Amino acid sequence: MDALSEAALLDDEQVREFIVNGFVRLTPDVPLALHDEIDAALRRMIEEELRYGAELLAGIPQALRERLGQGIVPRRGNDILVRIPELRRVLNCAVVRGAVASVVGPDYCLHPHRAVHDSTPVDAGALADTDEPLAAEAHAPRLGVGSRVNSAWHQDAHSPLARSRHHLPRYLLGYYFPHKTPVAMGPTRIQAGSHLYPGPQAPSSVVLEDVPAGSFFLLHYDIVHAGFPNCTGETRHMAKFVFVRTRHPDKPSWRNTDASWRRPANCLVEYDAPKAWACIWNWMRGAPDTGGTDDRGSDAAAHIAGFGCADQEARLSSIYGAAAGGHVPALADALLAHAGQGKHERARTRDASGRPLRNDVRGAPRRWNERGVVMEDAAYALAACGERAMPALRNILASHDPWMQINAAFALGELGPRAAAAVPRIVALLDSPHSQVVRQALDALGAIGAGIGPALAKIERLLTRTNPAWQEEEVRRGWTAEDQVRMNAVAALLNALHAGEHKDAIERIACAALGDKNGYVSAIAAQVLARAAC
Repeated sequence: MDALSEAALLDDEQVREFIVNGFVRLTPDVPLALHDEIDAALRRMIEEELRYGAELLAGIPQALRERLGQGIVPRRGNDILVRIPELRRVLNCAVVRGAVASVVGPDYCLHPHRAVHDSTPVDAGALADTDEPLAAEAHAPRLGVGSRVNSAWHQDAHSPLARSRHHLPRYLLGYYFPHKTPVAMGPTRIQAGSHLYPGPQAPSSVVLEDVPAGSFFLLHYDIVHAGFPNCTGETRHMAKFVFVRTRHPDKPSWRNTDASWRRPANCLVEYDAPKAWACIWNWMRGAPDTGGTDDRGSDAAAHIAGFGCADQEARLSSIYGAAAGGHVPALADALLAHAGQGKHERARTRDASGRPLRNDVRGAPRRWNERGVVMEDAAYALAACGERAMPALRNILASHDPWMQINAAFALGELGPRAAAAVPRIVALLDSPHSQVVRQALDALGAIGAGIGPALAKIERLLTRTNPAWQEEEVRRGWTAEDQVRMNAVAALLNALHAGEHKDAIERIACAALGDKNGYVSAIAAQVLARAAC
């Protein structure tokens, strides 16, 4: 990626706003007419696909048509940049690129998953039988027929299958509204500050406002959000993109002039989490460990008692208070207390025809699922402890309990290159019979970035050999655990390029993955090769 001008990067106050609120709104530096051009192209594309879907449905028997519904209509999104290349001008403009680079580093990856979200006009009689306007906090209000928007409060699932939920900014959402979207047209609602929650809570700090044409929202991937009814006569649409960090921060990637953390003036949240926010700020600055330095006299048991608390302010205070107190042994014991409960297995849920669903994650249970995996609060605290936690986490990796291995690998990954000494033990997890363990181990290796050499033979095996135990469809779209293993494997290769080690082997393995049956795998493999050639 070529160098950005200093002016395109976010400043300290904007980064502080992102850390606290979980999003920033941008105005792309492109001609206003470009938004109109993209809007018209999107509408043409939608009309063509609806017509094509109707033609397909008309050609099949009524009984089968009712069973399929709109399911055979092509799913808009992943090919959006090919069909509407003008969108690249928005993604590549200095304002958007600068903001993304400021939050997840200049070497970020544009994830191959994209989507177009439409909200059609809602029938006036479908809303509440009252003259009162619909509250911004409303859960799952009815939308117009054919809308491709989720109006229930939710955090996005990862694609194809689940990855960890991080407090640190590793994954970002980009929401682009090409046309003016007033509140009456139903723009996306956001719960400010909710990106640090394990799951949706009672709505608070809801942001629902008129959106000017061409607005681009950059959000922490785990922020709680929802659609809103479109009460106008025209369909609204929004394009969604995903950005991924590929390198551990070793210095600020924004216009940083002040090393100190302080609450931003534009703070939209209704809670206070200074220790959590300061920890994220320091991590993004590439600052040395601060865990275990400023709260030595705190009560470990009191902090640990707050883990899993429904009050998110209290929960975050407990997690980062325990880290600030350096209570590593107590935190390790708190994590190990969850061993032996089978939490590495998802709670299976199936539809009426027996096909697997993304399981119910209401209440944000700390266990594996196929949406976004929330780790034990003790694991987040151990990660925030920094290098002090290394010996304990390496010991937990040796546990025979897969959920413990997953949590320990996650926490070590958050330490980045400082956890390089743990790489051999993480590499050993790639032989696990549990795909969940392998997936998290691959992500940890990618997050650490350095010392991937011992893992390369196993990564190549994972990319080229079929594991019969990992072939069951995990979600409706047909993806298997092996699909996600292979995607995490090529993502680890992409991250490892920054260390400058084993480049020839990485290129050879990536070349073999170009023909992968999962398009996400081949797309990331292509990025590996493109960056290796630079």
